[in-house]
Amino acid sequence: MRLSRAAVIANARAIADGLGIGPGEIAPTSLPLHYSYGLSVLTSHLVAGATVMLTNDGLLTEAFWTACRAHRVTSLAGVPYSYLMLRRIDLAKVAPPTLTTFTQAGGRLDPALVRQYDGVARARGGRLFVMYGQTEATARIAILPPAELPARAGAVGRAIAGGALSIDVDGRAAEPGEVGEVVYRGPNVMMGYAEQRADLARGDELGGELRTGDLGYLDADGTLWITGRSRRIAKVFGLRLNLDELEALARAAAPGRDIAAIGDGDRVAVFVVGADAAQAQIVRQALVARLGIHPTGVIVAPTAALPRLASGKIDYPALQVPS
Repeated sequence: MRLSRAAVIANARAIADGLGIGPGEIAPTSLPLHYSYGLSVLTSHLVAGATVMLTNDGLLTEAFWTACRAHRVTSLAGVPYSYLMLRRIDLAKVAPPTLTTFTQAGGRLDPALVRQYDGVARARGGRLFVMYGQTEATARIAILPPAELPARAGAVGRAIAGGALSIDVDGRAAEPGEVGEVVYRGPNVMMGYAEQRADLARGDELGGELRTGDLGYLDADGTLWITGRSRRIAKVFGLRLNLDELEALARAAAPGRDIAAIGDGDRVAVFVVGADAAQAQIVRQALVARLGIHPTGVIVAPTAALPRLASGKIDYPALQVPS
């Protein structure tokens, strides 16, 4: 992504404003700095005169939490996988009492986990910020005010300061509640892509408008709800299936499980972490009944773990539909 200095600064300031980051805030590098969300934690704190604690230790290590206690961190940033991992530890025991702010972006967090960590934050006298963003917009696009949780668990918020969201349906603006492609306009939009070094010399090719490739809708007060990716579509026996929605259905049948869905020809495969054969069959039966397709079109595969990118997101290209 070709990001201008102006875009980086604009997004850093908008995030600092939207999250209420002040000079007294201290955040650890809980995400890689080469990942846009991790980098935005750094820039948004620096632009506000706040502090960032540098560490290479992982979320589940004692060294990470020892440093957090020593430096009295006040916030923690994570992607959905981060919050899945955090269930393995006793936050009340290891986290310093100063840790009161939790932020989440980098993909859709299961509403059940949103409600869980909203409760964790409130119990500490703090708040959970659910956000939505893309690297092409320097980092973050929308923020959901913590006061709207847990009632709006599943939503990703309203546009950050200086930005605007709209939904495009075949070239027209969608009505409230109508699903289409999410379009964002703002000063933090990239200038375009670079395939080679010479491309860095090109000017602004997008003019501040980003067609995100995400599917979603805006409700009556402009809050954004993401329903899936336009490219995350499988066609099974002529039926178009949104793979993100398929994952949500599987998650409802196997609560608390890490799940990924992919498509290949007339089949979809759903990978369920830690499931046994009986649990896999329960998920498969639920999907077949809900989708109304022939059982041969759905494969549910138990797995020990899902492949992950450095950002913590699922590495979908690394998954293959079982024979």
